[in-house]
Amino acid sequence: MTSRMLQRPIYGGVFGHGLYSLATMPTVANGLHAVRFMVIDPVSGVVLSVAEDKTQAMQSARQLLCAIAPQTAANDERWEQGALWDNLPSCVSVPKPVSRRRREIFTRSHGRCHYCRTFLVLDGSWHIEHMVPHALGGGDTAGNLVAACVPCNLAKRDRTALEFVSEATTPSE
Repeated sequence: MTSRMLQRPIYGGVFGHGLYSLATMPTVANGLHAVRFMVIDPVSGVVLSVAEDKTQAMQSARQLLCAIAPQTAANDERWEQGALWDNLPSCVSVPKPVSRRRREIFTRSHGRCHYCRTFLVLDGSWHIEHMVPHALGGGDTAGNLVAACVPCNLAKRDRTALEFVSEATTPSE
């Protein structure tokens, strides 16, 4: 009798985006047909854990991966880990997604506030700013959108970029 191992990718947490697979192999235990669960690295063929129960196999593999890779991106403060399974340890987090539009505006602005030139963090707290506000007929075109730090955008309010900059540079009396 030839036994075939069936496998499917595991997504999330320490397992990444399908880097590891949960495999099942039919076996005979105590004279009865049974299934053995394994977590494997399909590229190298390395078996990370083997158990009679799927949950035990996943938990054992998770603990092994957490132990061998503690110096990964999980130590980056910008990463966050959500609860994937109750009562199981988590050690790797998922970065906050940044929309393509936000990324493009950040790149066009060279990672700086359009007004005060303060450096911004891509997934940090900054605003997409309309140089000509909607209230004055400005649109959502690429030429009208820039990155702005929160204080500058709030101070600008509903003025055009030219009005804001000229009032900010005018000496007060």
